[in-house]
Amino acid sequence: MSTLSQFFSNSGRFRNNRRLWLASGSATFVVPNGISQILGVVIGGGGGGAAAGSGASYYGFGGAGGGYAQGVIDVTPGQSIAVTIGAGGAGGVTNQNGSAGATSSLGSYLSATGGAGGNYTAGTAPTAGAGSTSGVSEAFTSTGGTSGAANAGYYQASGGGSSGTPFGNGMSSSILQNNSSSYASSAGGSWACLAQRTMPLTGGSYASEAGHGTVSYGQFWLTGSTTNQGPNGGSGGTTQGGSGSFFYGGSYSVNVQLPSNGGASPWWFPWEISGGGGGGLPYNGSGYLNIAGNGGPGGSGAAHSGIYTTTAGNGGFGAGGGGAVSSQNSSTYFAYGGSGGNGAGGGGAAAQGSSNYTYAGSGGPGSVIIYW
Repeated sequence: MSTLSQFFSNSGRFRNNRRLWLASGSATFVVPNGISQILGVVIGGGGGGAAAGSGASYYGFGGAGGGYAQGVIDVTPGQSIAVTIGAGGAGGVTNQNGSAGATSSLGSYLSATGGAGGNYTAGTAPTAGAGSTSGVSEAFTSTGGTSGAANAGYYQASGGGSSGTPFGNGMSSSILQNNSSSYASSAGGSWACLAQRTMPLTGGSYASEAGHGTVSYGQFWLTGSTTNQGPNGGSGGTTQGGSGSFFYGGSYSVNVQLPSNGGASPWWFPWEISGGGGGGLPYNGSGYLNIAGNGGPGGSGAAHSGIYTTTAGNGGFGAGGGGAVSSQNSSTYFAYGGSGGNGAGGGGAAAQGSSNYTYAGSGGPGSVIIYW
């Protein structure tokens, strides 16, 4: 195309119109006049996170992400195509597993299964959803990410896995590997081609990380850190990750500044999504209401590991929610895992103490997008 007007005219391919379904349910797409091809994108629902608490020394595993499928479909004007948007799985509540996400589909052409829910007793991560196609051209499918497994610690919560992506399989949340430490939580997987990583713990307690962006990981925060500033979220390339919070030093400290959310940018096609991860919180021995930052589109929510009431960050579109851990053992306090973005798993939650309560994050609903 030689001019901008031609580029945006009816002769342009998949540039003029787009329809998004981002909430669970069903609908019908009627092919407009003059349209002989559409580009479809389908993402399955994310699994809900698991919640461990009330004295049970188990793990709050995040839910797995839904699958991804896309392809070019030959159609005729006036043709009706069924649209199904799978629901996200519910997060568990105090010693409950998360529920699986549901399947999304576009007619018989594209389908993406939902991710499995997290488990609060098993040592293995949940199974991610997968995409499939039938009778389409330029077909592409990928699986979602899963949640990072825990290893030998207790009161740990992992973030949810991302959905499958147009770049490849979704990113999984970090592996909570340690030999003797406890109270560790990881951020969710982002809409990125980043490899799953292991949190570098060799002992001690209290560790968390900020949310991952679409081009870089979030920072770690480990016990014994000398700074009172929480970790920063990973960059989305064109968008910045959220900044970590600041704390007053000393006993019963309170937030000077809450962590910020990851940056967001407009997008038309899924492969244009570029979001930053949410900022994280430090743990310095005390605190009251602790809230981590949310991720931008494609960026994961931040995790938090600390005491009293903790709330992890939510994931942006396609990115998992963060895990949350509360270490209070003498009274009734709460831990809330972050919810996953569309197609992504919810973060797990874990808390110490027989009177504590945990609420894992829900998986994000799937989505269906049509371009013509």
